[in-house]
Amino acid sequence: MSKKSPADELARECVALHTELRRASSLLHDEVGALLAVAGLRLQLLSMDFPETGVRVAEVAEALDGVMEQVRKLSRQLEPSPVRRTGLKNALLDLAGTFGGVNLRYTATAILAPAAVDALYRAIASVVAIASVARGVTRIAISVTGSRSVTARIAWNGRFPAAANHLTTAALLARHAGMSFEITTKSEKTQRNKTNQGTIVVIQYAGQRPAGG
Repeated sequence: MSKKSPADELARECVALHTELRRASSLLHDEVGALLAVAGLRLQLLSMDFPETGVRVAEVAEALDGVMEQVRKLSRQLEPSPVRRTGLKNALLDLAGTFGGVNLRYTATAILAPAAVDALYRAIASVVAIASVARGVTRIAISVTGSRSVTARIAWNGRFPAAANHLTTAALLARHAGMSFEITTKSEKTQRNKTNQGTIVVIQYAGQRPAGG
């Protein structure tokens, strides 16, 4: 059995950390938040049954609202990815708008588990961030397709040798999250018969869950 490299081990730990942060965020949002909401409802019922407690109940309810807002805030901080709030397509549209000069084509219909969607978004965002600072790059295109598995292709009109290590890191993180990550180059002729180099990154996630499952 081959020994894992330090970079490989670090990638594994990063993916595990993201998983734990998502779990903590879900716990706060879905369970703690729900319990606080039930407590607020019971306070309302108490004030209806015992009107004389109205003032004290209102004070407690106000304090409870403050706690709920802090829980929501902490949940958002633990889950910084916009995917949970807006969905993958909208998150990628926002990403494209943030960097500018990014074209998005989204036709995917496959349904992935939340953790998988989050990992896919992070992988795409990492590649786009790397491509956006590549020398001479003026066009970046994202294509997300698939009805059973999801395939994301990020292509840009340039090469960035200095980005090789960064892409390797992104690849390690993606693969530890259960995705394939391939980097290829392409050549294209311009109208002036000049050869331009381009780069394509293909990320695929096949561990989908069935629709309605």
